[in-house]
Amino acid sequence: MGQDKVKIGVIGPGSRGRYFCNIFNQHPFSNLVAVCDKNEKILELVKLKYGNKLKYFTDVVEMLEKTDIDAVIISTDDPHHTDPCIKSLRYGKSVLVEKPLAQTIEDCKRIAEEVKKTDKVFMLGFELRYCVLFENMKKLIDKGRIGRVIIGIGIDNVSVGGNYYFHRKMGKEYYKSLLLEKGVHSLDLLNYFLGGRPIKVFASGNLDVFGGEESDDKLCRNCEKKDTCPYYVNYKSFVMDYGELVTIDDYCVYSKERDLNDNSQLLIEYDTGARATFTECHFTPEYSREFTLIGDMGKMYGFYNNEGHFIIRISYRHSDHIDEYRPKPTGGGHGGGDKRMIDEFLDRILKKKNLNEKEIESGYYSAVLAICAEESIQKKVPVDIPLIDF
Repeated sequence: MGQDKVKIGVIGPGSRGRYFCNIFNQHPFSNLVAVCDKNEKILELVKLKYGNKLKYFTDVVEMLEKTDIDAVIISTDDPHHTDPCIKSLRYGKSVLVEKPLAQTIEDCKRIAEEVKKTDKVFMLGFELRYCVLFENMKKLIDKGRIGRVIIGIGIDNVSVGGNYYFHRKMGKEYYKSLLLEKGVHSLDLLNYFLGGRPIKVFASGNLDVFGGEESDDKLCRNCEKKDTCPYYVNYKSFVMDYGELVTIDDYCVYSKERDLNDNSQLLIEYDTGARATFTECHFTPEYSREFTLIGDMGKMYGFYNNEGHFIIRISYRHSDHIDEYRPKPTGGGHGGGDKRMIDEFLDRILKKKNLNEKEIESGYYSAVLAICAEESIQKKVPVDIPLIDF
């Protein structure tokens, strides 16, 4: 990196957005300049920390027009990625947008068209690609250690699913699918490891543990079972897996409004002839990700958890030999991926390094795979994934 500093504006400074604010405010190659949110209460939370150092806006266009910023971070809730993303690109700003790219195929295509027109940097918030575990797995695959990858198996064990997602007063009408809101990270990694574009998905899913007959307005804080319920949360003080202390909703996980599937399974076909399965479960005992990749020369297993107990294990055909690696996390959220992703974003801007085609392709196919998988669950039929030219 050079010694210049990138001037940053954050759109959507909720819990994740404030986490980004902290990182960019402290980074040696960026200046946090402005934040924007329609909710003035959220802006007040930011102002408590930063005071008059920042400029505060409730309108995206006003922020883009009235501040001298180089790049925009979009960390709004999922339904609100498209509009600020397109506007920021049209105003000539570099953009880092949190996953998923968008919630509809049409919006994914609209963003892709705007990315094609810009010479600024565009990136997706796929910080797990920058975690040393997954980075090393990809390098070993590219070196041919297991040959041509034919089968992929991905598992998201989400022990925190109840506390993270089923306390929110927002169901399918808002988040569409936990495959899109949560699983898109791992779906992107499967696409990354298998090296192809997903072309068809058949999926099954259900709501088996959460949801129920409790009132939609029932809260943990007033519940008679709060001392014994394993899903009780203190709404005033909740620690996210990336270390941020946040205020969260505490609606009952067993209420009628909790209607997102808490488990799903996918069978995916790729244009390379490879196939993959993916399982997402929000009531497992552990919080981890597991990947098994089988090639024509061997098999690779990768294990990830937030504690950084990373494992890569490779076994080979016609051999008893096993290679095992234990990459060390580099510190920070998502196994060090948060910081390394932000370093990469700033480096691309300062060095005018445009890798937008790969970024938008990964964002499009991960989101659209999740969208089509949810359609398959609802219709109980395989769904073709629309391809897009970049």
